[in-house]
Amino acid sequence: MDFMEKITELRAQKSELAKQSEQLVKDGKFEEVDALTTKMEGINASIDSVAKLMSASNKNAQPVDLGDDGILHDEEKPEPKDEKKQMHLFDSIGEQLRAIRDQTKGVAQDKRLKQINNVVLGTGTGTGEDGAFAIQPDFAGTIMESAVQQSPLLNRLDRYTCSSASNSARWLRFDETDISESVFGGIKMHWAAEGGTVDASKPKSREMRLDLEKMMGFMYCTDEMLQDTAFMTGLASTGFSLAADRLLTAAVINGDGKGKPLGIMKSGALISVPKETDQAAGTFTGANAIRMQARAMPRNRERLCWLMHPDAEEELPYLSIQSGNAAKFLWNPEGGLGNFDTQRVLNKPVLFDDNCAALGTKGDILLVDPFQYILLMKGTARQDWSMHVEFLTDQQCFRIVWRCNGAPKIDAPLTIKNSTKKRSPFVTLDTRA
Repeated sequence: MDFMEKITELRAQKSELAKQSEQLVKDGKFEEVDALTTKMEGINASIDSVAKLMSASNKNAQPVDLGDDGILHDEEKPEPKDEKKQMHLFDSIGEQLRAIRDQTKGVAQDKRLKQINNVVLGTGTGTGEDGAFAIQPDFAGTIMESAVQQSPLLNRLDRYTCSSASNSARWLRFDETDISESVFGGIKMHWAAEGGTVDASKPKSREMRLDLEKMMGFMYCTDEMLQDTAFMTGLASTGFSLAADRLLTAAVINGDGKGKPLGIMKSGALISVPKETDQAAGTFTGANAIRMQARAMPRNRERLCWLMHPDAEEELPYLSIQSGNAAKFLWNPEGGLGNFDTQRVLNKPVLFDDNCAALGTKGDILLVDPFQYILLMKGTARQDWSMHVEFLTDQQCFRIVWRCNGAPKIDAPLTIKNSTKKRSPFVTLDTRA
């Protein structure tokens, strides 16, 4: 279930009731207003319930653990005891940062810092390498989980988590480019008459490997900033989550696969739809949208979403196709014209991201199935997710290290039966110059 889609749907219902209520107030029909208010309160309760369910699902139904051997397994394995994950000595990042600041200044010694370093860094001293202190692991997990869960694109990807002992994942990929007669590169079904024979079929597969890459971030803090633990907690959590979201999203869209994920735009499976004849530069038309959707895979279309540069938003209200003398519009903002935050084209959600190409160039508008992209992450609050703070003149250096990688699941467009057109979960629009 797509929890965000359900929440968006409920918000749209509430928005529509709010508009009706405004009109009823103007008309003096207050009894009807009370009835609508009750409905809106019920929707609010439903939104809260779905949000709690989403939070519980994300927390207790984590992506499949790849295991110490880095191989995807179908069977469930009990999670091993993790001393780092269970450690909770400080109540907030800000509290620990202040304790580190006091110790580096010689103001006070905090035994909790040494306990965390001994577990995370495996050292027997109060500081780690280069005079660094490891941040409590559950804080690291919270920051990076937020980076993925709050991203409208990243939380739609097919995500897997490596164990602490693994730095890569291996899986079988089927050499599948033609699904007109078989699936998975060779599996076929036949209608066989009694006593008849059928041709033998064998799927073609090859082992794939995805190695984790390192993502690093830094933040420098003055002593004055570190005095305010609440401020530092919010700044560190929000800042690193947002920065990680932006860097990882950029790689998922445009990454070259060298020391970073391989992006959709670099995938061999990407299909680019040509512009319309005499199409004006920098435009996006209803015909473009129809042709792009026609090149997507016929199945699982409920997972499709649009990725667009924010500059393309001005084009959306004019998207239409001609039907006789009437125009049929393909753009649908959830909750009416007053709710542009949740928009749909051909009933597919629109995600705006400035990592897409500039308006009018290839890659500014994409139609993708995000679940056909695999995102591999190091386990929550593992050693590779530890953060460090270093003494540096009059500042503290706050560092976060995270291991991850990603790539499209397929590397070539697919051929379907009775068609000469290639299909793909990744479709873009050619340059309109």
